[in-house]
Amino acid sequence: MLSALRVSGIAGTLALVSSFWSVQPVSSQTTQAHIYVQSMGPSGPVYGYTALSNGQYTLIPGSPFKPGTKIVGGTGTKFFTIGKTLLHSYSVGSNGALGSQLSQIGFFNYAGASCGSSTDPVGPQAVLDHTGKSVYVLLQGGGNQLCSTYQTYNVNTDGSFIFNGDSEVSLQSGGYTTLPSILGSETFGYADNFFPFNNQVIDFRRESSGTLQYNGPLNPTFSGSESYKAYRPDASPTENFVVVQEYLNDSGYPQLGSFSVGSNGALTSTNTSANMPQTNLNVTQTAFSPDGAFFAVAGDNGQNQPGSGLKFYRFNGASPLTLMNNTVTDPVDQIAWDTSGHLYAVSTIENRLLIFTVTPQFVLGPTYFSIPSPVSVVVVSSTSASCGETTVNAVNVCSPTENSTVSSPVQINAAANMEGGVYRFELWSGSTKLISVSYSGVMNQKLALSPGTYHLTFVARNTLGQKATATRDITVK
Repeated sequence: MLSALRVSGIAGTLALVSSFWSVQPVSSQTTQAHIYVQSMGPSGPVYGYTALSNGQYTLIPGSPFKPGTKIVGGTGTKFFTIGKTLLHSYSVGSNGALGSQLSQIGFFNYAGASCGSSTDPVGPQAVLDHTGKSVYVLLQGGGNQLCSTYQTYNVNTDGSFIFNGDSEVSLQSGGYTTLPSILGSETFGYADNFFPFNNQVIDFRRESSGTLQYNGPLNPTFSGSESYKAYRPDASPTENFVVVQEYLNDSGYPQLGSFSVGSNGALTSTNTSANMPQTNLNVTQTAFSPDGAFFAVAGDNGQNQPGSGLKFYRFNGASPLTLMNNTVTDPVDQIAWDTSGHLYAVSTIENRLLIFTVTPQFVLGPTYFSIPSPVSVVVVSSTSASCGETTVNAVNVCSPTENSTVSSPVQINAAANMEGGVYRFELWSGSTKLISVSYSGVMNQKLALSPGTYHLTFVARNTLGQKATATRDITVK
């Protein structure tokens, strides 16, 4: 591993913070991302930083921001937080500064509210989808505590919310579910349904309107899976794969299995117990890089304890993941990527933000920055990983560009908008169908193509018999 500057001791840390967290001249630099770190708990201040193309980080003017609620996610123009009873949206300035509140909505006023409680110790949770157009709110701990609900809120251009349905999951006594991890194609989502001494992976179908519909429990299968218990499914942002943590005899540290997603959302794997990598971490969070090439695993088992640290893996599709670096042994609680190959990690007990640069050749870092009691991190990249929606009955292709020469696998990134919703979204090369997405207007994945020239046709259809198309001519070298 190539090591970046590492500073120890209070004086050194403060010197590093002063050097990097200061206002730098930015006229010749471009912004790669804005990083938001919440401190001192879910209602604490939010420190904002700008990542510049020269590798420096500057304070966002007005930081720290004080929304007073838990940070969820953001786009280039909106930022979302959740409180005990309300979901909020805020304006975002061109410099990344959080502005005034745009809108709020009370989630206990809608279907599924009886499953939740504002006094639940964990509290309401939320996650933003890849498109930035839907927020999913998870409520549980209410009433007899035998259900959880996943509410869908669509986001209007002005930041206001529209409730778009809920999907309830039955719980056993003492059980709970987790936030969904959504495939980049926006077709399926996956979560845990945990109950004492057991766990089920559950899946959801995502409708073209954005609403999640509960499908039921899954049994991710691989050779020898009968001896394992599956937890914490993490869906690829670009392809139809899910990484699942597999615990032998439901104990110890997990191995990582790569599972293919079937047309009905089922998960199957050609991995075996012998070739699934062992994490040796008390896992707190996992995260794909936005391009789907890398997979990071964070663990916290206390300071200077086995099971704490951060590991990076190459993601190889259906084949087993391969370890790149066992980077640090710091206890790491939350992680997030930008689209420029940087991973940001927070260690609450160490009062630190750790930053890594990841390429196919090496992992550079970490660089440490001092932040008091950081609890969560949200990263908003300057270039969105998803393609913007177009006008009704039309297709917008963001990648590949017309007459471009590209390498395989080819990044396919397109969006369709059809009257009444998208029923099917397909990519064709001549008479060969390359990709098919159902009930979603998002196509965001990598596609292996042999060298040659291609005339690609994107076709979106609705249930009214209408269709919209777009074409791209490319050369694969």
